[in-house]
Amino acid sequence: MKFLRYLMVLMIFSCCFAQVTMGQRTWRVRVDAKDSDRGLLIQKLNEHAADHHIKFEFVNQNFDYRIAYGTGGFTPYGPAVASASVTKVFDANGAELFEFNRQGRKTDEGAANATAKEIIKRLLKLRSAG
Repeated sequence: MKFLRYLMVLMIFSCCFAQVTMGQRTWRVRVDAKDSDRGLLIQKLNEHAADHHIKFEFVNQNFDYRIAYGTGGFTPYGPAVASASVTKVFDANGAELFEFNRQGRKTDEGAANATAKEIIKRLLKLRSAG
């Protein structure tokens, strides 16, 4: 019975320190967007980055990546209900790494969610290749 107690304590402590041993990476980014769009994108980036042991640090100088992001919903007849986003990601030197858009989302939050997932996926792919 004592053995099981010791085993349980060991398991609890090993789970608590699992993230420390995994090593969390920090990516310093600058987000150029309207305040409302910036807040949504930052929230979604940090939510999805945690799954990959990545933390986004948002800065205005000395960044690793610059993200230009915007949302809107337009048709030839005026504003639309659906939201779309346009995203460009640049490296620290200003060279464009990639560009994409997400269309047909019902809300700006949905567009930010899809955009954050795509940014993380593509940056991970670029970093593993380089």
